[in-house]
Amino acid sequence: MRKLQFLVILCCLFLAQHAVQADDGQHGNTAGKVLAQSDLQEIFTKIIKENIPGHIEEFQISDFSSQPESLSLPDGKLTYRLTSQILCASPGKKFISAVFAVDGRECGNVKMYGNLHFWGTVILASHSIPRRTIISAEDIETDFRDISMLGDSLTGSPEQVIGKQLYKSLRAGDIIFAHLLKNPPLVNRGDLVTIIAKNGGVQVSAPGEAKNAGGIGEIVRVKNLMSRRVLQAKVVDEGLVEVDL
Repeated sequence: MRKLQFLVILCCLFLAQHAVQADDGQHGNTAGKVLAQSDLQEIFTKIIKENIPGHIEEFQISDFSSQPESLSLPDGKLTYRLTSQILCASPGKKFISAVFAVDGRECGNVKMYGNLHFWGTVILASHSIPRRTIISAEDIETDFRDISMLGDSLTGSPEQVIGKQLYKSLRAGDIIFAHLLKNPPLVNRGDLVTIIAKNGGVQVSAPGEAKNAGGIGEIVRVKNLMSRRVLQAKVVDEGLVEVDL
């Protein structure tokens, strides 16, 4: 009898040990993976990249954080859908909310934050440049830097500044902004000009005198020397202006 009881106890211990092992194995298979802070930042950066304006040369993310800081997921195909609007046309603090799913089953919502910085080429004065100077290639140099706070008047290519005239003097290293530039005058006050007027295939011309200076595309006042009338005309070339019929 005692021998039988002893055998029963051994069998129970054997079955209990195997049950614990089986339970441990099942838990290991369902543990899945964890999206750490670095993984979430990579996803955040990918979303920003997909929505960034095409003219931005490069961008960076700083001060990234998320709520929660990590997300535990089962094994399977990971997908996510955005639950907030993405506005990437301007730099600054950005917020993205996303629901993560594995094999189509939602596993949690994560709120992600980060500062978006735009990087690009800027045009600088290579030396001191006096006011009214017509910019040449020797007057400029380029640099690649954070342009997030430089505004919409930034110039990013030499073609935007070469041949333009400065409104104000610059020191070496100063950024050349578009609002500091204008087209050089093709017509000066007192110049004799040709006034042309077009209507369909018909063009007429008359001699005139400029009453103020202007660059190409600018509107100047001109005096028609035949009719003595003062007109508003657009500068189209050196010594040539155009009026509407």
